[in-house]
Amino acid sequence: MIGCWAKSELVRTLFTALMFLAFFAGMPALSPASSASPALTPAEERGRQIYFEGTSPSGVPILAYFGKDYLEVPGESATCTSCHGFDGLGRTESGVIPSNVTWQHLMKSYGHVHPDGRLHGAFTVESLKSYMRDGLYPGGLLGDPAMPVYELAEQDMDDLIAYMKRLGVHPDPGVSPTAVRVGVLIPSDGPSAQLGEILSATVRASFADIGARGGIYGRRPELIVEKVAPGQDLRAVLRRLLEDRQVFALLNTVTPGQERELETLAEEFRVPLITPFAPTHTDDQQLRRYRFHLHGGVREQALGLAAFALKKLDAEDPRVAIVYPAREEIEETAASVEEACRAGGWQRVVRVSHVPGGFDAASTVVRLQAGQVGMVIFLGAEGEADAFFREADARKFLPSFLMPGFLLGKGMSRVPPSFAGKVWLAFPALPEDRKEWGLAEFREVTERQGVAATNPSVQLTAFTGTKLFLEGLRRSGRDLSRERFVESLEGVFEYDTGLAQPLTYTKNRRIGTLGTHVVTVDPLKADTEGFISPKGWIAVE
Repeated sequence: MIGCWAKSELVRTLFTALMFLAFFAGMPALSPASSASPALTPAEERGRQIYFEGTSPSGVPILAYFGKDYLEVPGESATCTSCHGFDGLGRTESGVIPSNVTWQHLMKSYGHVHPDGRLHGAFTVESLKSYMRDGLYPGGLLGDPAMPVYELAEQDMDDLIAYMKRLGVHPDPGVSPTAVRVGVLIPSDGPSAQLGEILSATVRASFADIGARGGIYGRRPELIVEKVAPGQDLRAVLRRLLEDRQVFALLNTVTPGQERELETLAEEFRVPLITPFAPTHTDDQQLRRYRFHLHGGVREQALGLAAFALKKLDAEDPRVAIVYPAREEIEETAASVEEACRAGGWQRVVRVSHVPGGFDAASTVVRLQAGQVGMVIFLGAEGEADAFFREADARKFLPSFLMPGFLLGKGMSRVPPSFAGKVWLAFPALPEDRKEWGLAEFREVTERQGVAATNPSVQLTAFTGTKLFLEGLRRSGRDLSRERFVESLEGVFEYDTGLAQPLTYTKNRRIGTLGTHVVTVDPLKADTEGFISPKGWIAVE
């Protein structure tokens, strides 16, 4: 447990983790022929969009009509995949049994007998188009009443048919009977380059270890490392990685300052993405199907601090100030924190912003002291927090101070003694999350593969992400595809890696450990184990 750690060892571990968090504001290669599959044609790509998204690449609206009253809904609200699944096999839901729409099944020469007893002859391309438009099986028999009919352009119908011919038979890039190829993006230089190298080395060791034991369903995971130079076009880099190197998924990427762009590109290219930490701002998780984060970022830590304060600090409607730099993503986080405070019953909440890089500690402290603020939720940088503490200490202004731990960084060792019992920090992970069996597994793998433990916090995080990826492969089974992999991860519930809080994902949740640890920092105990004291895990909904 964390209380048994010496102060110096614990702080060193936390400082390393802080550096790692700050940079995330996130084997021999196969020959191209060994895992590459025939690329979709332009028509099939357009059909794929229609099948998965219910929208036309041309921009022409697609409409769906339900029931005898022909209730109209947009195509994106009645996608093919929502009932028939990513592989076309159908998923029983709410008593409805959607049809198998793979081409081999649809074109059976002897026709079909449906679960409701309806019997009809074989489909042709034209009769299938008629069914999707008019709801009539071959021979004029009324079709499945749960199936909507669609209004879509002839070109869109042809494109959809073209893609349906590939359903269930088109292997995704990076997948062969003997291997699955995985990409990692790391910086080519700069302050985070070394962390990227350490992280990718850990992933490579994990892959080599599982490969030496036969892989998963006979497939050995293989790593492709792509280095990104500062200012390099991320879209071009990712396109090269996906199209030329044919990777199946992205794992443990390090793209400082480009996390949100990478997420957007992952959605655009429909490639699964597993990263250690969520970006500063986490928007509606339903809009990001392909990304999976192990831990939350600034937003989740700040919301966890607010929830902790509401439950644990026993303050009756204090005056609260949220202090932050006026950047878009931090603005959104500050607004979420204010909303959470007000929803919890605290109404005297103000937001105090400053120009990024232009924090005036003296005027801010004067303003907050004059307003009798009793609690500060600080979302600025380490140097800004240092300046705040100096000014507040000088003016004997001693509010409760709450801050995401990685933003404060090494500044936690410079908290003035006057703030003893006043400082609470949030961390998405702590050493106490690690279990002996999880650490033993990590040690065994790295020792077998000859990898030195040069930066345990980074390596353990990388190892955790790799375990999640491998678990997704196991759950996906032999018929591996990106969509099956994503669906498998969406079913992960309280998966214990032995190195972090249990991971849970759903269709609407893309952060595995959705919460934060809260700790106190007591500067009066700077040379003792009590310098940092955990106050529990706070779940964030």
